[in-house]
Order: sequence, then structure tokens, then C-alpha cells
Amino acid sequence: KESRGKLKQTLSDWHKKMKRQNPHAYYQIQYNRFKKVAGYKFQTKKGEKVRNILEKDVADCLYDEGMTYVYEPLVKIGSKYFFPDFIINNKIIVECTMWRGYDKAIKLAEKIDSFKRKYKVYVVIPNQLYKYYLKIKDNLILGVDKFEGLIKSRFF
Repeated sequence: KESRGKLKQTLSDWHKKMKRQNPHAYYQIQYNRFKKVAGYKFQTKKGEKVRNILEKDVADCLYDEGMTYVYEPLVKIGSKYFFPDFIINNKIIVECTMWRGYDKAIKLAEKIDSFKRKYKVYVVIPNQLYKYYLKIKDNLILGVDKFEGLIKSRFF
């Protein structure tokens, strides 16, 4: 029990020290861990592994239209680091979520505020989740069909 307590404190100290002294290296390590433990269950037409069917459909739309994008890149904005779902043409962030509940919208609103400093931001959700995401309605794209229509119209 004592050893676990010491290990926990050592890890906590390491995290604090790394964040303070070398934040880029720290977040790169966290990013690599994040990519390893995530449940990537679906494969896109481009051959990438993604987390859910919504991300797959968005990636496939982008691929079909020949859009240049990166899936889950490590992004630094100000002093914060993020792993958005997609960055398109180094100008647009697209987040995809299928979570039910108002808490996710609150967290996304905070991320969007940070992202807006450098990118245009859109959040793709299934139509039936609209009521949960009213807080970020200006950034919403309701469903993959609407997203696909925006891409085909070269809205992006």
C-alpha cells in the first residue's frame, strides 16, 4: 500500500514537471498513448482506423471528395494541446460526436473557444442529438448527409 502511494506521487510529480519543463514532449507522449489505447473499430476508405461509424462516414466523405485532412492530429493552440478528430486543409477542425447528454456540449464549447483562435470549427452529430448540443448550435452540422452536401458544394 505504501509503495503504491509512493508510485502514485512519483507519477504525479513527473506529470507536473514534464508539463512545466517540456510541454511539447509531454503532450507528444500523451498523444502516442492516446492513439494506442483508443478503441479504433472501423476502417475508412483511406485505410485509417477510426473510433466510430460517424468518424468513418466523415472520413469517407472527405476521401471521396479528395479533401486533404489529418485524423486526430496533435494540435497546440496557445499553451493548450488538443487531439481534434479531423483537420481539413490546415484550416478547419471537424469534431464528430455521438454522445448523448449536455455535458459533452459543455466540453465541446470550451474546446471550440480555443480552436476558434486558429481554425474554423464544425461539429458533426446525428440529427437526433440536436437537443443536447444547442449550446454550440452555430458550429453544428446535423448528420453525415448535411456534411457531405457542404463538402460537395465546396463550402469548405
